[in-house]
Amino acid sequence: MASADQDQLKAIFAQVDELFATGKSPEALPLLKPYSSRSDNAEVQWRLARLQYTIGKFFTKDQGVAKQLSVEALEAAKKAVAADERSCSAHKWMGIVLGWSSDFEGSKTKIENAYTVRDHFLKAVECNPNDPTSYHLLGVWCYNIAEMPWLQRKLAKAALATPPTSSYDEALGHFVKAEQVQPGFYVSNWLYLGKTYSQLGKKTDAKEWLSKAASVKSEDPKDVEAMREAAAMLAKL
Repeated sequence: MASADQDQLKAIFAQVDELFATGKSPEALPLLKPYSSRSDNAEVQWRLARLQYTIGKFFTKDQGVAKQLSVEALEAAKKAVAADERSCSAHKWMGIVLGWSSDFEGSKTKIENAYTVRDHFLKAVECNPNDPTSYHLLGVWCYNIAEMPWLQRKLAKAALATPPTSSYDEALGHFVKAEQVQPGFYVSNWLYLGKTYSQLGKKTDAKEWLSKAASVKSEDPKDVEAMREAAAMLAKL
């Protein structure tokens, strides 16, 4: 019976992963929902968190619905980490979802959670050094800290004894590493390579990576958003 159950779950995971990869997360969630009570199964829980995040972030216009999805996604991500502390995917999605859910709570909460978000991404890299997305996420974290507006920096100093710091050079190192691990794995990594080179004053390199991102053919909402941003930046360079 246990073996049959595991085989059934593997089949569900394969379907869910395929739908997620092809930009069809709303179709995937109903397939996984019946298994949401399995709190001790990290593979179920991080996939739930991934789908709830993706639907709330890219498919939902109603911010009330999105916020509720962020609450559910955070709960699932916490269960995933508790179920398997050595799971790269559990830590990766915990970091992503915590960062996203903090957006609904305001700048102070986002700053207070910044180190925890980063630490989950670092743990994801430790658990699986061959996962390019974890390096990309570390890069995004560094980039966001580097470009933090003055007012937020002031708030960070008030909220934390040692506020987070980073640089565009540090962010670039992570984006380059992600590309080395798996070239062309994610349109957003090309976008951020372009954005970071632009911040560093390297216009030629910025144009190269932004052109790559802007020319991708994809209907996945995550990719479309990155493509549009890349095209808009290119027009200004």
